[in-house]
Amino acid sequence: MVRVLMCGSIASSGGVSTHTRNLIENLSVEGNEILLYNYYTNDAYSKNTNIRKIYRRTFGLFFHILANRKRYEIIHDQTSGGIFSFVSSITASIASKIVDKKLIVTFHHSRTEEFVTKYKPLFNFVLKNTDTMILVSNRQKEFISRTFPKYSDKLVVIPNGYDSTIFFPRNTNECRSVLKIPGNKKVIFNISNLIDIKGHKYLIEAIGNVAKTRSDFYCIIAGKGYLFETLEQQIKDSKLEDYIKLVGWIPDNDIPIYINTSDFFVLPSLGEGNPIVMFEAIGCGKPFIGTKVGGIPEIIISEDYGLLCEPASSEELERTIISALDKNWDSFKIREYAKSFTWRNIAKTTKSVYEQSP
Repeated sequence: MVRVLMCGSIASSGGVSTHTRNLIENLSVEGNEILLYNYYTNDAYSKNTNIRKIYRRTFGLFFHILANRKRYEIIHDQTSGGIFSFVSSITASIASKIVDKKLIVTFHHSRTEEFVTKYKPLFNFVLKNTDTMILVSNRQKEFISRTFPKYSDKLVVIPNGYDSTIFFPRNTNECRSVLKIPGNKKVIFNISNLIDIKGHKYLIEAIGNVAKTRSDFYCIIAGKGYLFETLEQQIKDSKLEDYIKLVGWIPDNDIPIYINTSDFFVLPSLGEGNPIVMFEAIGCGKPFIGTKVGGIPEIIISEDYGLLCEPASSEELERTIISALDKNWDSFKIREYAKSFTWRNIAKTTKSVYEQSP
């Protein structure tokens, strides 16, 4: 049994929250004792203001590490960008030395190179004082190793994962019936925050071009974000209301149903770390159509599991979508491949890092 102080955000949404929550659950199933310090407060009387968020990642975290030093052996900080999230790792680096405990940091970031370059001295400080830094892609590891060669032996890659009890193949027609989605067309599904880096405008442009030559498909885009009205207007201006539907935010319980209505999942991102939704899609036996960014090419290693194109190119995305529409996919083969990325397996690998860390 390993006793771990897990430091991270457990909020209603977000990739880091999903990662942290599932890792805790599966580490606990393996018989480990996990003590959570949540950067996101669920206290109805304490709003998650910026000041409170910073406090919980600095003084709050520092005092918690010291006050509970007898309850754990390892500190594991789940950190991301920007700097106001990463500051938790700085705090943990200082506090871990005072309490003389091992420190593991998992660094999640869709633009690692940009962040590390901008905050190189701070990143160096954390890396120097961390026993092991877990990264979610080899691309991250290669860049950080080049930047900080003397700490390269501290870097370990463990990808994200998915919950196989929730994301598994379901009857497509039944799912479409539940959501009242046309059953006579191929369905393309996307869910992500409606923000620039997710590349939705290129997806809409690509769909518009595909619609010029065929009408046998329907695209559903789910998610919330500051671009909702802009994307809605782009769809109207392009006269694509019959081909694309923005459904807004959907509950977590509905995500596997939406994925299972689709013929394939598409994520046209300009930058990613290792998107959890990719694993959830292939866990449902659905091919993943995406861009060659972050750790995506390290997972979609065969055209049996999906197709990839360059980011920020509606023309390339158009050709890739057409190929995906015309391809006969083997759902069973995709699902079998996905099984190695269940959160249970990710937790086992993480536990081995705890045991091997100096």
